[in-house]
Amino acid sequence: MDSLTFYVATNGNNDWSGQLSAPNAQQSDGPFATLAGARDAIRALKAQGDPNQPITVFVRGGKYFLAKTLVLGAADSGTRKHPVAYVAYPGEQPILSGGRPVRDWQPYQGEILQAELPGSKGGKWKFRRLFFNGEPQIRARYPNFDPENPLYGGWVFTEDAAEPGSESAFKYRPDTFARRWAKPTEAEANIFSGLGWANDIITIKELDEATRTITLVHGTKDHDRPWNYESNPFRPGNRFFVENLLEELDQPGEWCLDSEEGRLYFWPPTPLAEGEVVAPYLDCLISLRGAAWITISGFTLSETTDGDNYLHDGGEGYGPMTPIAGWKYCGDAIHLRDSAYCCIEENRIYAVGGNGIYLEEYNLRHTIRRNEIAYAGANGIVLLGSKRRHPAPEELSRWEGRNRHQSHKQPHPQFNQIVDNHIHHCGSINKYVAAIFMGVSDGNLIAHNLIEYMPHHGINLGTNSYGRNILEYNIVRHVALETHDTGAINSWMEDEYDSERVGHVIRFNLIDDVRGCHFDDQGVLRNDALTFGIYLDNYTSNCFVYGNIVTRATGTGITVHCGKNNIFENNIIIGGTWQVRYQYHYYVMPGFLTGNRFCRNILYTQDPKTHLFCLHRWSDYVLAESDYNLFFKTSDPTYSIVELQRPPIATVVFPLAQWQEMGYDQNSLVADPLFVDLEAGDYRLHPDSPALKLGFVPLDVSKIGIRPRA
Repeated sequence: MDSLTFYVATNGNNDWSGQLSAPNAQQSDGPFATLAGARDAIRALKAQGDPNQPITVFVRGGKYFLAKTLVLGAADSGTRKHPVAYVAYPGEQPILSGGRPVRDWQPYQGEILQAELPGSKGGKWKFRRLFFNGEPQIRARYPNFDPENPLYGGWVFTEDAAEPGSESAFKYRPDTFARRWAKPTEAEANIFSGLGWANDIITIKELDEATRTITLVHGTKDHDRPWNYESNPFRPGNRFFVENLLEELDQPGEWCLDSEEGRLYFWPPTPLAEGEVVAPYLDCLISLRGAAWITISGFTLSETTDGDNYLHDGGEGYGPMTPIAGWKYCGDAIHLRDSAYCCIEENRIYAVGGNGIYLEEYNLRHTIRRNEIAYAGANGIVLLGSKRRHPAPEELSRWEGRNRHQSHKQPHPQFNQIVDNHIHHCGSINKYVAAIFMGVSDGNLIAHNLIEYMPHHGINLGTNSYGRNILEYNIVRHVALETHDTGAINSWMEDEYDSERVGHVIRFNLIDDVRGCHFDDQGVLRNDALTFGIYLDNYTSNCFVYGNIVTRATGTGITVHCGKNNIFENNIIIGGTWQVRYQYHYYVMPGFLTGNRFCRNILYTQDPKTHLFCLHRWSDYVLAESDYNLFFKTSDPTYSIVELQRPPIATVVFPLAQWQEMGYDQNSLVADPLFVDLEAGDYRLHPDSPALKLGFVPLDVSKIGIRPRA
């Protein structure tokens, strides 16, 4: 059946029919000017009766500044036979911007220009990014951004908290700042407080030069949250910089906003006539609410505003990122709620201020594939619901029986596919994020994605007492670059009483370079951070972890933190401080940290400091079975195990033979696994590898990562 077709173009008109791809010669008909114009035409058509045709809206190339969020609801939905699609015109690239162009620039001082921004006066419109020709610029800061060392350079360091335990005021070291600032309360401190697990960007309330004290308008954390790092006070050596200061606007590409006067300052990197300056305004570009069978494809989405480091109100499983009164939510480029059977594909989501794609509460069987999400201010993709309510009968009949899944509606994402996406350099504003973040959710497939260059998690599975999610064939590399106590794949259980669960399936993933970032109290970067390849944290239980390759995790390859009945089989772990860690919490609920199985894995290291297992407050119940594994340490044929006991803190290191005397790994071997070419990252095994004799099943690494297009 032919599709009913509409067109949108930058030279269109919403009073035209929208059925021509370009204006006619008489300028009497042509494409629509906006996506909202096309949506409204489809809505009017559907109101007259079902068109019994698929509907496609082709959007021509060019830049579209959205006046407001494009909202698509039940009235805009398609059906299985007759879906609705908003797609890029073949061969062209439409750009959806959430910003407002800034014009009427005047000279200020030297190369610095100024422009009045009345809507920002009095702090009514604030933003942490400014764009020039589509690229984010640097907000004027001290110390200056260091392009040669962008992650670990360009910092100054605290002396200590202003008073013991303070989370809202800190002292800086003598001679920290080079000059005085006329308006320090226009500035924000971007700081990694406490143990450096996360950052906060908070406005300065007061700067006292006599006592070298900076007081912030609020603390870094809120003790009324249902769960978080209950206290995160400032410590000696916390790294920070101060930004949005006119006196620090001292090089091309920098800018700052005086919200008291409503005035923007900018030193363009090239002549202003050669570019376009855009200030972010909208926090969401496309919102699907109660929608079904809609496709969004082929767009670039960018230039949205930002906010603080938390997720939507009302969900569960989001750890420390819970909403706080007075904080501003960062927004989402594409937001889906109460929707089903939609497809988000082949889009480029670039430098948005908040999250890339967010599935909130009920979302069923969406496909999110082949998108690039880069330099998002927060998470790449989020799936996060709750477990506290069931739908009212009137909700279940909203689509008049066309969508029978409504009768089984649950308030969390279910059976969605997140596949073949490239997600990188996200968390560019807020650091406590993941490329893919999942709270309460069930039965979702996360597969064949390439995830890299993340400040914190690669994939976070969050809290889930409803069932399993499947993570397979993903590449997760160069993560945990700016924080620690995190993992490439991290599952946490903030409510341990919900830990009785089916368990996640984590299989055939390649994890490489989980670095960790930790500064000591002298402000010196250390490589001894708590980072993990696969981190089953806080009572995570009943998971099946099979066929993964974990290499260059500076902390631990695989960690079990109080969980039970997890199965680890056929994995390859290379390097690390510890290769496998079984860890107690401050207390362990009865029945937990028991029944785990670790069999037919390969553990290999060339580092003489690497230990096989870390046994934290060991008991015989932790492992139901550990056997048929292959161990090899090039510098120590006997290998070793480290046991940690607390309290009192004591460390006992003993050889593999003693571990075997305890009844474990009696059929395991110490031998070279004979990788084809370890240095080149070829983890295949030679046919005569001793691992094969133990039952290890060879891994087909060619299937891992983004799949070629058919």
